[in-house]
Order: sequence, then C-alpha cells, then structure tokens
Amino acid sequence: MRHLLGLIVCVLPIWASAASLDVDPIRVTFSAKNTVAVLTLTNAGTAPATVQLEPVAWSQDKGEDVYVPSRDLLATPPIFTVPAGGKQIVRLGLRVPPSAKQELSYRLYLQEVPQATANQGLGVVMALRIGVPVFVEPAVAAKPVMGWTVKRLSDKQIELSAANNGNAHILIHDIKLSGPDKVSLAPQQAAYILPAKAHTWVLQSPRPLPAGAQLQLDADSDAGELHAKLVLQ
Repeated sequence: MRHLLGLIVCVLPIWASAASLDVDPIRVTFSAKNTVAVLTLTNAGTAPATVQLEPVAWSQDKGEDVYVPSRDLLATPPIFTVPAGGKQIVRLGLRVPPSAKQELSYRLYLQEVPQATANQGLGVVMALRIGVPVFVEPAVAAKPVMGWTVKRLSDKQIELSAANNGNAHILIHDIKLSGPDKVSLAPQQAAYILPAKAHTWVLQSPRPLPAGAQLQLDADSDAGELHAKLVLQ
C-alpha cells in the first residue's frame, strides 16, 4: 500500500483466498463547506474481497486510541465485494456540523470479511482491516500547539512527552533527540496526537545522561518540521 504513515492497517488470520487492498486517499478532511468525500478501494490480489465499512469516533485516553461506533459519518455502500483486479468507490459524508472551536476526529474502518473456500483448512492468510483517519475542521482557524518535556526514568532510560495544546491534530514522525557527547536517540514509533492530548515515548540511552543535560529535538510532522531545545529533568 502507498503512504501508510498514519494509516492503521491490521491483519487478522483467516482461512481464505488472498486479496490485496489499497485505499486512496489515505486521509479525509471535512469542513463546513466540504462534507462529502470519495475513496477508491483497489483489490490488487488474485481473489475477490468482501469488505464491510465501520465509521467510529476517535478519541485518546492516557496516550491510547479509543474508538466508539458513531453515526456522525455516513459510509456507503456499507458492505460490498471487490473482484480481483477491480475497484470500488466508497462515498463518505458528514452528518453533523463541525465543532465551533475544536477539530473532530474519526476513523473509517474497511474490514475484509472472511470468505469460505474449497481449500479451507489448507492454509492461513491475512484479512485486512484498514483505518482511514477522518478529521472535521472547526469553525475557527485550527492548528496544533506543541509542548515538550523530557525526564530521566533511570540512568539510561528517558521519557519524552509531547502535549498538543492546540485545537487540531498532529502526526509526528522521524523524531531525533541529540544530547551531549553526540548521544542521539530516535523513537521509531510515529504518533497521532489529537487536540488537548499527549503522547510519551520511552527511550534507551547508550550511556547515562545527567539531569540538566541540554537536548535538541528535531522531528517531522504533517504540520511541518518541529524543533525544540529541552532540558533533561
């Protein structure tokens, strides 16, 4: 699949023929003036794939994603079959007005439905579950506002925290912390951080870093490059 950064793709073991699914676009943004979107699901595999749509509201609690079934999004057709080498158009519509002050967050899950086959029991393949992020811009201008802290958990273990104090999400990736004596730490996990939420990474340093050490943070995001000078607490 193309450009999977920030797109949730789960694989579930099932007894079925092999399908290969790709969705475009991989993210949807709604506004008061733009409440309808079209996605194209392509099956590049050798067998047909039956897919079911599930819109969910997306929030975060203590750094973990939380999903709840929602009727705020209308997704059609709710279930369909894509032939091998074929495509399916999915229409997505917003059924609620945007928030006055803060961006709303959802995901549209596209779940491959297991199919019974004549070869059932001869092998296990993967059923895809694709989560497309859906954001609804508020009535006012929206942007993330980041605050960073870094503290020692032990001599060689460091916790990096990012708090989004803005009213729009941010997707952070390619993070690098540079410290004294050319110590360089790079979390591998990209993360969405929703408005008024936070995320933490625990990092292992190759050698002890003292409290008060000066650290330089550099990262990329869907809102542009991020840079900050931090003091290890």
